Amino acid sequence: MVLGADLIAAGWIFRIYLQNRRRSALAFSLAWIFDFLAILSTITQNQVFQLLGLVSLSMFSGLMFYGSVKFLEEESITARYRTLAMFAPMPVSFMVYMVGVYLYTGDPSWTALSAATLGITGVFVIAGGLLLRETVEIYKSAVRYLYISIILFGIHLIPAALFGIYDWYKAIGFTASTALIISMVIAMVKLTSSEFFLPSKSESAKPVDIEPGVMIVNTVEYQKLKEKLKDRPVLAFLRDVTDVPKEWKAYFITTIPFQGRFKNTISPTNLARMTELSYKYLEESARAGERGIIVIDCLEYLTVYNTWESLMKFLSKLRDFVIVNKGTLILVIEKESLESRHYAQLRKLME
Repeated sequence: MVLGADLIAAGWIFRIYLQNRRRSALAFSLAWIFDFLAILSTITQNQVFQLLGLVSLSMFSGLMFYGSVKFLEEESITARYRTLAMFAPMPVSFMVYMVGVYLYTGDPSWTALSAATLGITGVFVIAGGLLLRETVEIYKSAVRYLYISIILFGIHLIPAALFGIYDWYKAIGFTASTALIISMVIAMVKLTSSEFFLPSKSESAKPVDIEPGVMIVNTVEYQKLKEKLKDRPVLAFLRDVTDVPKEWKAYFITTIPFQGRFKNTISPTNLARMTELSYKYLEESARAGERGIIVIDCLEYLTVYNTWESLMKFLSKLRDFVIVNKGTLILVIEKESLESRHYAQLRKLME
């Protein structure tokens, strides 16, 4: 079952890599190949193949960690200091673990080879799982099940090092490994098949008569632009969700986490999430040779939940992303809704 799951995962994720050329997908695909080799080595008594299996297991953990790092890079997400701080105890924990295995088993050969490999594999697998946790806001359950399964897989290698030398544990260990590996495979296939991970499938849109850069428009002008852009894959952060074009990727800006029709909701205070989504969208559009177009129709609403300074920093960063990627940012606001000095500052900063 595990060998079959490994090959299915490797083939499926490699196919996705060929579609979007994301290096994280390539790393995850190769990781499952090495896990396949590691499991295959356990069915033989040949010492050379068993040693190659230990190397393959280490390669599996290294590729899982590398894939997680590249995944964060591709999503333009910086790991929080609190997450990085969790890596600090790992060297000491590894040495304590090694000493404990030797004292428990009394077998220096097992400790130096098998236990060391299982330990270092566990360290990097757990580290990879902790990094993947940083993307939960974007990928939600698709990555939540994966990072939990990866961390549990790393943890389960500790008893494997202590008791793996004994015949009575082998059935227990392989059962646990099988369940966790199949769980990881299913979760990883779900993650790499999600709409955020896959490249946009939108057809090449017809050229639209809109200049790149920033546009500040009122409601009447916005309605005309909406009609012009109804067939384009626009990224929109909206308060008015009564008439959203079907092709738009729309997010409802609200403090209430609606489900169902409005499952794509973002809190007005979560400017960081809006920044991440915008950056990813603009980069994907630029790679596809299309102009990314972002609409924000809720500036007045954002001013209620954010300081003016933080909102200007957010919009200034968004403006830079748009210019670098030759996209267009459309800000919908009525001049009368802002203080005159704020409106003047907005126009000066944006245009």
